[in-house]
Amino acid sequence: MKVSFVVGVVALVAAVALFATPCQGQIWETLVPLITQQVVGLWKNGEREFFGHQCTYSVTPKIKSLELHFKGRMSCPSLSSVRGEALTRSRSGVEGKTVEDYVRKVLAQGVITEEEAKAWLTK
Repeated sequence: MKVSFVVGVVALVAAVALFATPCQGQIWETLVPLITQQVVGLWKNGEREFFGHQCTYSVTPKIKSLELHFKGRMSCPSLSSVRGEALTRSRSGVEGKTVEDYVRKVLAQGVITEEEAKAWLTK
């Protein structure tokens, strides 16, 4: 998580809290945890099995041209030194695009066969 982004969100919440009336303050006490949960939920890290190897992936939000994009990264160190990457506007679609990029790169290296690649590219 970028420090500047977190600092900006905290500063915004603090500024709004300073000008809130007591009644509005109670609303903010309810909303701040919900907003924080949504912001933190933009990041995702995990593991998945890929061709019998343990792989790691991450999804991070990026602001590009004042629009929210998601950058995906995937690597399987025990399979290849290649890293799959993708940048999309879709949070749900970035993982699929990242896997697709990784499969294409390991196929080009000859690590997997074309039949194995087709199984992953048609999912």
